[in-house]
Parts: sequence; structure tokens; C-alpha cells
Amino acid sequence: MKTKIISKSILRLFLAGGALVLILPLQAAELPRLPKEINPRELGYKEQAKLPDLPEAYASTSPQNLGDGLQVGTLNRPGTQEAVAALIADDKAGKYSNLDSILLWKDGELVFEYYNRHGYVDAPHYLMSITKTLTSVTLARAIQLGLLQMDDLDKPVISFMPEIDRSKIQPGVDTITLRDALYMKSGLRWGDANGDKMESTLSAEYQKQKFFQQLFERTTPITPQSKEYKYAGTDPSLIMMILDIKTGGKARDFIKTELAGKFGVTYSWEDQKCGIPKCGAGANFTSRGLVKIGTAILQGGKYEGEQLLSADYVKEIMAADKGKGYFYYFHNESKISPNKKVDFISGIGAGGQYMSIFPDLNLVVVATAHNKKEINLPLDAILEHLIPLFRN
Repeated sequence: MKTKIISKSILRLFLAGGALVLILPLQAAELPRLPKEINPRELGYKEQAKLPDLPEAYASTSPQNLGDGLQVGTLNRPGTQEAVAALIADDKAGKYSNLDSILLWKDGELVFEYYNRHGYVDAPHYLMSITKTLTSVTLARAIQLGLLQMDDLDKPVISFMPEIDRSKIQPGVDTITLRDALYMKSGLRWGDANGDKMESTLSAEYQKQKFFQQLFERTTPITPQSKEYKYAGTDPSLIMMILDIKTGGKARDFIKTELAGKFGVTYSWEDQKCGIPKCGAGANFTSRGLVKIGTAILQGGKYEGEQLLSADYVKEIMAADKGKGYFYYFHNESKISPNKKVDFISGIGAGGQYMSIFPDLNLVVVATAHNKKEINLPLDAILEHLIPLFRN
């Protein structure tokens, strides 16, 4: 696969004596955009699989200002030439499988943009479990607007569900708090291997709170032992149900106006059969859109100077004293890059989707891919080639 990279100043990526030589700054001639006949707002998971691969990869260390709210700059750290050339070469060789995009924001500016295969600047990309992360971000917006308060996180979820018949629910359901759900510790268990199938069947038969009534009746009793961490889609659905209730049954409209609208994101977001937006997976956002949201998390909930997300909630997300793990639908991690430890938090989705925030480096990196199981490969590309540019 070819790589088109044209510099506005000296020029370009070329072969000299068989070696790849890179002259900066790189700025490709034209950003890859969707064919005009494709509506990006209707581009779900299945439709994305039908997209044609880009005829050539796009890389720029001086991204274009698209007037979309992202300030742009130039990536000119020592070693940038070699790092970008190595990233391109490794991707061309298939080291990262089906990598679609990598974008890097540093100190207030988008400074690197890379697209390949199904990576289009204006195309929403499926996010898989970053949908959970965006559900958490939507909650942060609701708290900022006063629809919920921070102390509501420690209240039982059923206290927000007036239609639940408490006389029929299993013991312990009334102990499940929002924070339990945000830590994947609701304790909702079905006692057999067919729980996912049962949930899907019930979702098709029962709407909104009636669906959760069924879950609360069918779960095994909730105990301190059952409220151990278990990664699942039910817990973020509890959060989305409460958001739907707090917005008068209009969670979908709230996402449109108060999340995607405020950040200026082109997106699509599918619904569950039970009538609320999907939360385990189902959101599709552009890579630039994810960068914007990642910068707001890094900057205490602010975007373009406006406090869009609750500062107190974002502080909880960013708090390092929680240790490593999964909190508020963000992964707290430490990795080696390439021989030094780096701490960061990420929304992560199957197939290789990343919205990663590196607080110590004041850095946000987004990656998308359509890999088969190889979820870690885009992160490997980031840690191997880009993060070392910012390490002392």
C-alpha cells in the first residue's frame, strides 16, 4: 500500500539508496474523506465493513485546521522523522493488522494525524466498549447540568427507578449503587452460561424499566461476594436507564445535543431493543471527535474554555489513588514504552479502539482499527513509536 505524504516546505517521503527518508513537516495533499454518496450519520458497524480501503495511507505531522474546534500544530520533537517513518513502515508490513487511524494531541494542539484502510477523517468508526466510556462521559455531562449530583453515585439505582416493584426483586438488589455499576460491581448474576441470551430475549420483550424489573427478579441474590468485579454490558445499561429517566425518556436526544452536539462530533449510536441507547457497544464516533472528548477529560472537563463535564466527576476518573483497574468505564494502566513505565487511562474497545490519556505528558492519543481479536496492536504502535518522543 502506498503512502502519500507531501510537505509544504522542502518535500517528502522518498526512497534514497533503498532507505526510507523523511523530511518534515509532513502534510498530505488531501485528507481522506468518505465518498459523497455515503451518509456518515448512517454508518454503523455493518456498513463500515463495506467501506473501500483507502488507496494510500495518509500521514501528517502538521494537521489541517478544519474549523472543527481542534487547534492544530506541528509535531517536531527530536526523532519525529524516524518515529513516523518506522510507524508507517511497520503498518505497511502488517505489524498492527488492520490499523485505521492514529491521532495525537499535545499541549492544546492536534499535531499528528494518520489514516489508512477504513480510516476517513469524516467517518464515524465503531468503538465497541468505548461506548461504555462515552456512557460515563454522558453521565458527567448530566451531573454538570444538575440532572444528577455527585452524592447520587452512592445511592441505590432503584431509587431512581419509580416503576420498579420492590416486592418482587431479589434480595440485595436495593444495595446496588451507581458507583457499583460504574465499577462493574453491581453483582447482577444469572446463575448459568445463558445470561447474555436471556438478557437479549428480555430486552426484545420488555421496555425500559420493565426490562430492568425482569433482570432484578431473575438475578441471583446480591451479596457482598457477588459484588465482585465482572466486566459486562448490564452495568452501563443501569447508568443509561437512569440518564433516560432524568432526561424525561430522551437519553438519545440528550446524547445528540449535550454530548455530540457540544463537542461537534459526527456520530451514530444504536439503540437497545428495550428502548435505551446501547451502552456495551454500539456508538460510532470520528477519531477527531474522540480526541476532543479525551482532551476534555485531561483538562478537568473543559472544552474550548467551557466546563462541559462535571469537574468533580472527571477528578474521580483521573484520580491515581484508585490503583490499576477499570473505574468509571476507563482502564487505568501502566505499560512499558519502550523501556520506561508510563501511566495512562483509556477507553478501550474490541478490534483495537483506543482513547488514551497520558496525564503526565499532557497528551491524548486516539487509535481505531478493525482487527480480529488483536486489540492491543494499535496501543503497541502508540507505545513503540509515539510515546518515546515525549519521554526524557
